[in-house]
Amino acid sequence: MSSNKPYILGIDTSCDETSFAILNQNTKEVLSNTVSSQVKLHAPYGGVVPELASRSHVENISPVFQQALDDAKIKKDDIGAIAVTKTPGLIGCLLTGACFARALAYQSDIPLYGVNHLSGHLLSPFIDQKPLFPCLGLVVSGGHTTFYRIDSFDEISILGQTVDDAAGEAFDKCAKMLGLGYPGGPIVDKLAQKGDPKAFSFTIAKVKIGEQYLSFSGLKTALYYHIEKLMGEKKVEPKDLPEEIKKDLCASLQQSIVQALTKKMEYFFSQTEFKSFALSGGVALNSELRKRAQEVCDKNAMPCYIAAPRYCSDNGAMIAHAALVQKHEDERNTLNVQASKKIQARKLKAKQ
Repeated sequence: MSSNKPYILGIDTSCDETSFAILNQNTKEVLSNTVSSQVKLHAPYGGVVPELASRSHVENISPVFQQALDDAKIKKDDIGAIAVTKTPGLIGCLLTGACFARALAYQSDIPLYGVNHLSGHLLSPFIDQKPLFPCLGLVVSGGHTTFYRIDSFDEISILGQTVDDAAGEAFDKCAKMLGLGYPGGPIVDKLAQKGDPKAFSFTIAKVKIGEQYLSFSGLKTALYYHIEKLMGEKKVEPKDLPEEIKKDLCASLQQSIVQALTKKMEYFFSQTEFKSFALSGGVALNSELRKRAQEVCDKNAMPCYIAAPRYCSDNGAMIAHAALVQKHEDERNTLNVQASKKIQARKLKAKQ
């Protein structure tokens, strides 16, 4: 990366948000993090429609890029590298971002880095916080619920994950069943704050294949039976249930999901030594999860790194940051290898 072009552009188009961010690669300062959401586009369908999402990215990608440049107060020619989400995600959406990034990198003759979307989320709490390793990491979103062991930025392994629905998916599907709208997670969180979490029973599922795994698919079935019973008593449609009942259902549902996640945190803390915890992903915006995760960390006397709200949902800043982290790790490893070779050469020369 050229010293007179110290800025790295981060691009994320993995799902339903078109995002560009610009970071200073020397200071890691986020100069802009521009996001164009498609929530209104997909709301009538109760979820993301892949073809509509891809078309929207094509329409928005150039204006959002320009807005990111304007917010950062730099020009296109000031960009010294580009980082773009390569996987996982919706294929048409990923291709839109990748094609734009490749064309821009080729035109500007600058390096292009492909970044794993989950790596971006996992490392997002460290955009503005210094990590303490080893760290237990949790990425929890609409598509993923996974626990990681982070020994360093270069040593990351999966400890456990959901075997079916992700936590965010459970929030959205349950909200849809209640006629609350899309995306469901923020709506459930808002209503839950005014409800009784003990009003309804939602069992935390146990997965037979191992204690390290989670399951959230049973929540939909449990909610269905609760709604069916209530509808029979009230003789109404789910969306027409009394507001107080909806609040209690949301509070009880949210408590079950948060308990499942925090109990798994405590399980991993009991199995091995960790010095910190990191929470990220779209569901990391949930107020109860943020509160309970902090409580568990306080109980275990360790730092709790929670991604800043603007870095929880899909965004370009986390992609640029992950690329910078990997770049610095690669450079450090290269220097270590070179130093090791020099030491070996000196030892060999001394023997001769």
